[in-house]
Amino acid sequence: MIRRRQEAQGQTMHSMTGFGQGTASDERQRITVTLRGVNHRFLDLHLRLREEHRALEPVLRQRLRQRLRRGRLEVQVEVELLAERPVDVELDERLAHALGELSSRLLSRGLIAAGPTFGDLLRLPELVRLKTEPLSWEEADLATVELATDRALDQLLEARATEGAKLAAVIEDRLDALEVLLDELTSAAAGWPAAAGEALRQRVEALLGELSVDPARLAQEVALLVDRSDVREELDRLRSHLEHFRGLMAKSGAVGKRLDFLSQEIFRELNTIGAKCRNADMTRLVLAGKGCCEQIREQVQNVE
Repeated sequence: MIRRRQEAQGQTMHSMTGFGQGTASDERQRITVTLRGVNHRFLDLHLRLREEHRALEPVLRQRLRQRLRRGRLEVQVEVELLAERPVDVELDERLAHALGELSSRLLSRGLIAAGPTFGDLLRLPELVRLKTEPLSWEEADLATVELATDRALDQLLEARATEGAKLAAVIEDRLDALEVLLDELTSAAAGWPAAAGEALRQRVEALLGELSVDPARLAQEVALLVDRSDVREELDRLRSHLEHFRGLMAKSGAVGKRLDFLSQEIFRELNTIGAKCRNADMTRLVLAGKGCCEQIREQVQNVE
């Protein structure tokens, strides 16, 4: 029987794909954190930071790991200064003195018409250096970074939940189809062992013709065939796997790995059923079930 779909409000499964951006400000700066998530087997954080922002990396990693379990995440941080940073101008006086003497000699010999202007001197990279005070990260600044990160995470998780609901709807549809196929397999399997045994008996009698056959030996072979063709255990396990699958989908947290493993178990049971039963109708049902299972596995790869 097809089970009722989970209500959207009760669905907690999340995708690993999403986008989030958060901004926070303090007296000195405005910080924007941008998050882009895609699929990955584990939690893989890629932080794109300027060298002067490297001190933020531990704070960002800790904040992200608190709320994420799986996915490849690209993290970008932009810092806009709201207050001017002090700038110090350094002059290489020895070089300036040497340039002055050279200019005087060239003027006295008539080799140049005028000495270098201030603009000319500024074009010399070694003569004047502008030094900006290094950016320091105080406790208040780190709190601003955390706030911006939390806002980006809120948006990212909302997007992942929305995408997760879409994944869940597709998976639920395929689970419903699998349950229909399972019911049909159960009905077809009920009479298959006896039919297979009777078919074996008829083939043996047709081959031997008027030759006598040991009834006990024939009964033993029929019993072995019936036992090998019995798929009741596999069908029971398959039904249990589907129950477990739906239960995991309703749980909170990262369930993607367990769903992936369970979909492999479902596929394995279908393989075993197909190998045991060489009935054309059952083979058709098994192939259809494998198709549903593959579609489920494709969607599960996106689940956190």
